[in-house]
Amino acid sequence: MALLLTVGVGAVAVLHGMWGLGSHWPEASEEALARSVVGDGRRRMPPAWQCFAVALVLSLMALWPWYVIGRISQPEVLAGTYMIAGIFVARGIAGFSHRWKAHFTIEPFATRNRKYYSPYCLLLGVGYIALVAGELDR
Repeated sequence: MALLLTVGVGAVAVLHGMWGLGSHWPEASEEALARSVVGDGRRRMPPAWQCFAVALVLSLMALWPWYVIGRISQPEVLAGTYMIAGIFVARGIAGFSHRWKAHFTIEPFATRNRKYYSPYCLLLGVGYIALVAGELDR
């Protein structure tokens, strides 16, 4: 489970880092990328420092499962894992809310959020919960 979470979250961290460096991948332009991954009507991506900040937080979340192994009995480790799971679950659920859908209307983000981004966040959240469950069983 730790490897799956590291790869799954780490890949998203790498994407944010690439965007911070100015890459437009997987789109042809910055405007197309903003429409695909931000979806609030902006024509430019967020500033590089914001992309790097998200990449840093995601990198720490990607490495967290390796810290958890053998330490799940420590209350702060258990709480940290549930916090990470909660962040992903909250983002996943929020993406299906009426308020979210009213604010993030730009395509292709709106469709990709419904089909891919929000379900992926929910899956990652469940993965961190499964990590806890697996460690508690040991």
